[in-house]
Amino acid sequence: GINAEYGEFEFILSTIGSVVGLGNLWRFPIKVKQYGGAVFLIPYFTMLAIEGIPLFLVEMWIGQRFKAGCIGGFYKIHKALTGIGFATWMIGFYTNLYYNAIIMWTIYYFVASLNKVLPWADECPQDGPGAECCTNTTRANHYWYYEALKISDDINDAGSINWKMTLSLLAAWVTCFLCMIKGIKTSGKVVYVTAIFPFVALLGLFIMSLTLEGSFEGIKYFFDPTYTFTFEETNATVANMIVGNSTAGNGTKSNWEELLNPYCWLEAASQIFYSLSLGFGSCIAFASYNPTKTDFYRQTIGISIVNSLSSMLAGVTIFAIIGSSAVKNQVPIDELSTGPGLAFIAVSEAIATTPAAPLWSAMFFLMLFMLGIDSQFAGIEGMMTALDDTTLVPKRIPRTAVIASFCGLSFLLGLPFVMSNGLYIVDLFDNFSANFPLMMVAFCEVTAVSWVYGINRFCSDFEAMTGYYPNVVWKSLWLVITPISLAGILIYSFVDQFSNPIKYARFVGCQADGSGGNWTVADDYPAWGWGLAIVLVFSSFLFIPALAILAYLPKLLGPSFEIEFPLVLAKKEKEQSGGLEMQPAPAV
Repeated sequence: GINAEYGEFEFILSTIGSVVGLGNLWRFPIKVKQYGGAVFLIPYFTMLAIEGIPLFLVEMWIGQRFKAGCIGGFYKIHKALTGIGFATWMIGFYTNLYYNAIIMWTIYYFVASLNKVLPWADECPQDGPGAECCTNTTRANHYWYYEALKISDDINDAGSINWKMTLSLLAAWVTCFLCMIKGIKTSGKVVYVTAIFPFVALLGLFIMSLTLEGSFEGIKYFFDPTYTFTFEETNATVANMIVGNSTAGNGTKSNWEELLNPYCWLEAASQIFYSLSLGFGSCIAFASYNPTKTDFYRQTIGISIVNSLSSMLAGVTIFAIIGSSAVKNQVPIDELSTGPGLAFIAVSEAIATTPAAPLWSAMFFLMLFMLGIDSQFAGIEGMMTALDDTTLVPKRIPRTAVIASFCGLSFLLGLPFVMSNGLYIVDLFDNFSANFPLMMVAFCEVTAVSWVYGINRFCSDFEAMTGYYPNVVWKSLWLVITPISLAGILIYSFVDQFSNPIKYARFVGCQADGSGGNWTVADDYPAWGWGLAIVLVFSSFLFIPALAILAYLPKLLGPSFEIEFPLVLAKKEKEQSGGLEMQPAPAV
C-alpha cells in the first residue's frame, strides 16, 4: 500500500520520472524537426487534449480501482479483455529493449565527456574509416557514425560487435537491476535523484543555451511555423559538406502541408503516449499502489501539465542549441542532423563550442541517462506488477531472481543493437514496435472502459474515488471523440503505408572532395526488415482477439472448450465456482 512503502510524494516523483523521460528530451525534438517544426505542436497539443489526458485518467483508474497490473486489471473488467493486458506487456517489453540501447549511447557519450577535450571536438584522426574526409565542420558527424557506432553501410550488414557499446549496454541493464532489486521500495527512493536532477540539469542547460550566439534562431523555428532561416551564399560549400546538396538562400520553408501527413498525426499521438507512458502498463502499475480514495484526477492533470511544460522547456533548450549550430555553420535548421543522431551530433557539436564544454556535455548526457533510466524503472515495474497477476512465474521464485533473469535476457536480446547495423535496428524498433500497436491498444482500452465496463459505472467509480463526477465533455471524449480519433489515425496511417512505406536512413558517409552528399539517404527496408516489423506490430496486438475468442469458446462450443487463463484470479475463480462468467467488481 501507499502508506506502507510508497508515500504519495514518492508516487508523484515516480510517475513524473516515468512520464518525463527520453520521450521529452530526445524523441520530442526529433519529431518536431521531422514534421515541420512549430507546425508539429498543433497535432501534439490536439492529441494531448483528446487522447493523452483522457487515456491517462483511464489507466490511473484501472490501477487504483482494481489494485492490479495491466493484465489483471483488464481481466477484472471482463475476461475477454485480458488480451489488452498481454498486448500492453509486449509493447512495454519491446520498448524497454530499444530504449536501453538509447541509454547505452548516453552512457558512452557521458564517459567520453570526462576527457579534458571532447573527442568530437578534438583533432580529426589521421587514419581509419572516414578519416580522409573528417574536417572541423564534420567532426561530430564523424565521431558519431565512424567512432561511436562503427556503422555499416547497410541494414543487411551486421558487421561486428562494438565492445564499448556492449559494455555500455551491460551497464544500463545492471543499473536497472540494482535500482529495481527490491521493487518499489528501491525505485521509490532512487527517484529522489533520478527524477529531480534532470530538472535541475535541464534548467542549467536552458540558461546556458540562451547565451549561445544564434540560439534565438532555433527558438523562432520551434515556435513560428512560417519562420525562414537564410544563410550566406559564400558559405554554401561549408553547408554542403555538413548536410548535403542544400541550396543557399531560403533554408526553412513553411510546413503547413505537414498537417495533411497522416504520419504527423500518428507521431504526435505516439509522442503523447511515449511522454505520458500510456499503453506500456507503467501508469497502471504505479496507480495500483494508490489507496482507493486517492484523487487521481488531480494527480493526472498535474502530472500532464508538468510533462508538457518539460517537453516545451526541452524543446526550447534543444532548438536554441541547434539554432546556434545552424548560425555557426550557416546551415538551414531543417537540414541539420535529425533522427536518433540529433542529440549526439547537432547538440553535442554545439555544446563543444561552449566554455567548460566537457562539464556541460557530461551534465547533458547524465541528464539523458537519468531521464531514460527513470522510464526504464517504470517500464520494468509495470511488467513485474503485471506478471504478479499471472501464474506464468512460480510464486516460489524470489522477485529479485525474476528481475535478474528479465534484465539478463533483455541484455542478450539487445545485443543486435551493438552491432554495426545497430542504429538501423533501433530505428526499426522505434518505427514499428510501439506506434501502431500503441494506437490499437489505446483504442481497445478506452472502448473497454466506456462501452464494456460502462461509462456511467465508470463515472460513478470516478466520483467515489476522487470526489469529482466527470462532466459531459469528459464523457464525450471517452465515448466518442477519443476512440474515433484513434481509429481514424490508425486507418489513415495503415492505408498510406501501402503507397508511402516507411524507409530507413542508410548511411553513405561523407565525401572527401567537398562536393557535398548527405550522410544518409532514405532506402527501403529489406524483406526480413518488413518481416521483423510485422512481428513487432502483430505479436503484441494479436493477443487481444486471440484471448477474446478463447474467453467465448465455452459459450459458443460448450463447457469442454473452457480454457483456464494463466492468471492468479482465474485460478481462484475456478477453485471457488468453476464458472466462466466474472462477477461484477465490488462497489468502490
